[in-house]
Amino acid sequence: MIKRLSILLLAMVPVSLWAQFAPAQDKPGTTAMHADSSAFVAWATGCIVERGPMRIDKPENGLASYGADSLALGVPGGTFDVVSLGDGGVATLTFDSPIYNGTGPDFAVFENGFANAQNPDTWALELGFVEVSSDGVNFFRFPAITYVQTETQLDNGGSIDPAQLHNFASKYGAFYGTPFDLDEVEDNALLDKNRVTHIRIVDVVGCIKPEYATYDAEGHIVNDPWPTAFASSGFDLDAIGVIHDLAHSDVLENGGEFISLYPNPVKDRLMVQAENLQSIEVFNLVGQLVMTTDQPVVDMNDLNQGVYFVRVKADGMIVTKRVVKQ
Repeated sequence: MIKRLSILLLAMVPVSLWAQFAPAQDKPGTTAMHADSSAFVAWATGCIVERGPMRIDKPENGLASYGADSLALGVPGGTFDVVSLGDGGVATLTFDSPIYNGTGPDFAVFENGFANAQNPDTWALELGFVEVSSDGVNFFRFPAITYVQTETQLDNGGSIDPAQLHNFASKYGAFYGTPFDLDEVEDNALLDKNRVTHIRIVDVVGCIKPEYATYDAEGHIVNDPWPTAFASSGFDLDAIGVIHDLAHSDVLENGGEFISLYPNPVKDRLMVQAENLQSIEVFNLVGQLVMTTDQPVVDMNDLNQGVYFVRVKADGMIVTKRVVKQ
């Protein structure tokens, strides 16, 4: 009877009290991608920022002003090399080659969050929504979800457990990107997921007062540190790294035509055909080295299913190719 009652009580507890997403960058099961990951093949090359106010309820105080638009271009610069959007500010980024919907995440967004010294399980994060477009006019938002409490406003010193966030642009700390998979955007005739040309970051106004609040895909108010009434107010955009674009079906540093990998997809053994083979390195999607060998047969039996990057060094050439493990 007691066991049955306990189950009934659990069933009545809101899902948000225990629902968890991927944890912080230093925890097992994280999806954080370091800026040095070999998964990235390109970075944003254009950025236009429309600043929001430092404080949405006091527009007379002026707009956020920290950082130039150009600081969002190229590889991540870290804590101070960012452009701040302000409350509700928007950054629209473009790329040399369109992004396509490949296997797994297709790009990652970098912000400059940092750990809370008093509570290492939480991070100072200023949140942002992510939207994509294939024409620069019609934008479609990733369904972002938050399970952060809304009873108490997170102030400027507040912090968040990343495991309570999904599909927000700033889930992780500096130099660690939050990955996004285009499969998670709802299909629409106005969006070509295999030719995404623009990515838009929209600052979340983290105020929990209804007159200023923003809401996630499930109708929850989004609570993040607010107000941040200074020049670097709001989301601090560092970079966007591309994983899948039309210019890089494979990443060839040089001599790619002389090195081949098969079969792909692979179930167990990957064959590498190359003259004067020197080494083979296998990386997972977040850039971690999971295997190395100097033999032309790579035994991938023990690896989980998913996408890997295989870097081959042979005869003075280096080739990195995506391989799907079934």
